Amino acid sequence: MKHSILVLCSAVLLINCTRPKRTLDLQGHRGARGLYPENSIVGFTAALEFPEVRTLELDLCVTKDDQLIISHEPWFNEIICEVADSTHEGFEYCLYKMTYDSIAQFDFGAKGHPDFPNQQPTSAHKPLLNELFTTIKREGLRWPHFNIEIKSHLKGDNIYHPRPNKFAALVVSELSAANVQYPEADLLNHITVQSFDPRVLREMRKTTLPVKLALLSEEEISPAEQMDELGFPVDTYSPNYEQVTPELIAWCHFRRISVIPWTVNNLEQMQALVDMGVDGIISDYPNLFAELIY
Repeated sequence: MKHSILVLCSAVLLINCTRPKRTLDLQGHRGARGLYPENSIVGFTAALEFPEVRTLELDLCVTKDDQLIISHEPWFNEIICEVADSTHEGFEYCLYKMTYDSIAQFDFGAKGHPDFPNQQPTSAHKPLLNELFTTIKREGLRWPHFNIEIKSHLKGDNIYHPRPNKFAALVVSELSAANVQYPEADLLNHITVQSFDPRVLREMRKTTLPVKLALLSEEEISPAEQMDELGFPVDTYSPNYEQVTPELIAWCHFRRISVIPWTVNNLEQMQALVDMGVDGIISDYPNLFAELIY
């Protein structure tokens, strides 16, 4: 009897010792929006100072001269930018109607963000995607994973951005060139392209670019319905964190789809989602990741 108990205890210890360590894809949303200006070089570099941050999450828009620029809105948001006139819902300052040289003259960080009192106002310009890669290389920073959102919507075609086929082609061209330019980063194996727009994900899937695809969601409909509409299963499903349930996670995991919710800024909510079984967290406060238990 004692021998049997000893064998059982040894087996339990062996299992615990050999159990693989859980890895979470912890992502700095727009860099570190709660701490520094969103989608800025200073915000991205600050996010990389937190060792728990695996991935930089960012947004892509397009300029008049077809350059990929990192920005959430395809215009200058008067909440965070000093602009003379915002009466045209940003159209006067639409990035797709401006060359990058003119866009770079605007400061969008010194004003700060009223919704993020801990954000440190810092003078910043909207950077090009390649500027982020160049900065990481030049400053000798660690190469993270990248979660790149294509900002696209049917009503914005040829107004705020190109149509999905052209947008996807620009992304493919830029990432392919960057993969050659920075071979040490192994970029194509460390990039996810995400979007709320299923059209642009379909266009990305037609290409030979070996990046992962993620479907963003803020709809109160099931991932099954959304992926039926999309036409194929994605690598990652990223819902608003309030949509996440154990059933949603189980449905996705059964199909080997990762679940990474956005945007979780409360440590208690983060921990609850981690305990529920999500595969990652997108947050404006990457400084909180160190406090997670998993």
